[in-house]
Amino acid sequence: MQIQIVSKGIDVSPALRERITGRLDEMMDKYIHRDGEAHVAVSREGSGFRTVCSVHLPSGATMEGQGEAQEAYGATDEALTHMEKRLRRYKRRLKDHSQKAKAKEMSLFVLQDPSGDYDIDDESDANAEIADEPMVIAERQTKIRTMTPSMAALELGLADSGVVVFHNARHGGLNVVFKRPDGNIGWVDPEEASA
Repeated sequence: MQIQIVSKGIDVSPALRERITGRLDEMMDKYIHRDGEAHVAVSREGSGFRTVCSVHLPSGATMEGQGEAQEAYGATDEALTHMEKRLRRYKRRLKDHSQKAKAKEMSLFVLQDPSGDYDIDDESDANAEIADEPMVIAERQTKIRTMTPSMAALELGLADSGVVVFHNARHGGLNVVFKRPDGNIGWVDPEEASA
């Protein structure tokens, strides 16, 4: 497995590097059985430490785990524990998904907001809402993959981003799957709406 460890504002000790690589290799052997790529960033956050671990799997899925603690070892252990949970869920979902595919039982649920309140009537209200929104701090460019909505929902459960943009495998249109505030998953398919 190719592992890149980056330190921001601190020196990562050889023992911590060894701990990170050992745990990541162990997780990949246990859950994925193939090599992947990992990027681990250890940084100083206020009076503590923060570790962000990102793993890119051969299937194209990307998973992230974060940890914060007073010590670098604690933050790293927390991030790697989150990553292990995500890998375990990913393996379980792949197993469940393949069993469902064998049985040829495919079901898809589209969750919609029952209130349907999306209109802003007054322009002054719209401008006030825009001024109160948070600033964009970072942007990330990524390739938009082609997948089914169920595959996108699976990937959504593995990432911390809260949204997955993808090309629908059925019709090639751009779709979005996102985490709703109530904990459910929403799916936006403009192709279906226009049909």
